[in-house]
Amino acid sequence: MTASLLTSTRLDGVSTALAGDLLAALGTVPDPRAGGGRRHPLGYVLGVLVVSFTCAGFESFVGAAQWAAAASPRLLRSLGAAPDPLTGAVAAPSEATIRRVATAVDPEAFEAAVAAWTATALPREPGDPDRMAVAVDGKTVRGARDGDTPAPHLLAAATHQVPVVLAQRQVPGKTNEIPMVATLLGDLRTAGHDPASMVFTLDALHTQHTTAALLHGTGAGYVMTVKGNQPGLLTAVVQALAAHPRMAARQTSRGHGRTEERLIQVAPATGIGFPGAAQVFRITRYTGGLDGQRTSKEVVHGITNLDADHADDQQLATLVRGHWSIENSIHWVRDMTYREDASRVRTGNAPAVLAAIRNIATTMLRLAGAGNIAAARRAATLDPTTAIRLLTAQRNQDKQPL
Repeated sequence: MTASLLTSTRLDGVSTALAGDLLAALGTVPDPRAGGGRRHPLGYVLGVLVVSFTCAGFESFVGAAQWAAAASPRLLRSLGAAPDPLTGAVAAPSEATIRRVATAVDPEAFEAAVAAWTATALPREPGDPDRMAVAVDGKTVRGARDGDTPAPHLLAAATHQVPVVLAQRQVPGKTNEIPMVATLLGDLRTAGHDPASMVFTLDALHTQHTTAALLHGTGAGYVMTVKGNQPGLLTAVVQALAAHPRMAARQTSRGHGRTEERLIQVAPATGIGFPGAAQVFRITRYTGGLDGQRTSKEVVHGITNLDADHADDQQLATLVRGHWSIENSIHWVRDMTYREDASRVRTGNAPAVLAAIRNIATTMLRLAGAGNIAAARRAATLDPTTAIRLLTAQRNQDKQPL
C-alpha cells in the first residue's frame, strides 16, 4: 500500500474495494491542513490514532504519539508513513500534529469514510432471510463540556448481534436526536446499507409519528417503546392488549448473580393510528436472586410495524432485549474501557473524532472475534502487529516481525 493510494481519492469516491481497507478509507477524508508539503499524510496520522487506541494504555493524543515513537520504521511504513525522498527514513507524527489533525478534520467526512469501511467489513450470511437488527441511541461525551458550551451528543446506529457502530452523527446543539434519525438513515444508505433489510429498535424518545412514517416508508422494520411521553398511544396499546387477551410467552435467564423472567403479550394493532402499526406488545420483567425469589418488576409497552409472520412474541422480546446492546457493549465500553467520559479533550472537532476512533477500534476487535475488548486491547499492546493486521485488508504475507 502506498501513500499515493491513501491520499489521492476524494471522500465521494470511496469504492467498495477501497473501503474494504480501513487505511485506504481513512485516506479519503479531506485533509484540513492548508498548503502543500505536508510531512505526514492524513490517512497515516489517523491510522496511528486508530492503532494506538486499539492498544491498552495509549488512548490519548500523548499516548498515540508515544506509541508511534516506539514503533519500528517498517511498522510505520505499513501505516502509510511517507519516507524521506533523500534518506528513505520515516518519522512518527508528534503529539501536536496528531492533536491538530483530530481537532480540524471534518467529523462528518470522517464518519462517512468509516461507515463505508464498516459496511464492507461486516460479515453477511448469504441467503439469510432475517433482517439485521439495528439499535438507534445517543450518548453524550460528558468530559468534553466546556463552561457554558454543552458536551457533544452523538447519535449512533449499531448492530445487535455483533455490537458495532454502523453510522454515527453529532447532534447539533440547537436540535435534538429526533430529527437526526433521518440524517442517520441517509448516512446508512450512503455507506451501502439497505434500510429495507433492517429492523430498527428505538427507545420512547423516538416513538414519534414522523420517525415511524420515515422508517416504514423505506421498507424498514421498527420496534418502538411506548411510554408516558405519548399518553394517547400508550392508552391505545393497553386497550388493544386488553381486547385481545392471550397467554403470555415466557423467557428466563440466569447469570451475573441474578435470575430474570420475561412474560411477553402481543396483540394486533387494530385501529391504532400510528404509521405502519401491525402489532403491540407488553413485556413484564421480574428479576431476583439466584434463589429465584423475585425482587423487582418492570413493565414495558411497545409497538411495531412487523406483523406476526415476521416477528412473533419471542422474536419481539429478543429485539427489545437486544436494543440494550448499544448501551452495554458500545457506550459502556467507550466509558469504562477507553475512559471516554474522563477525557478532557474539548477543542474543535476532536471530541467527536475521538469517539469515532473508539468505535473503529472496538469494531476492528469485534469483527476479529474479540468478546472481551479490554483483554483484546491488552493483547494488541503486547503484539502491535495484531492491530496492523486488523487495520488493513492486505496482510503481512511473509509473517516477519514488523
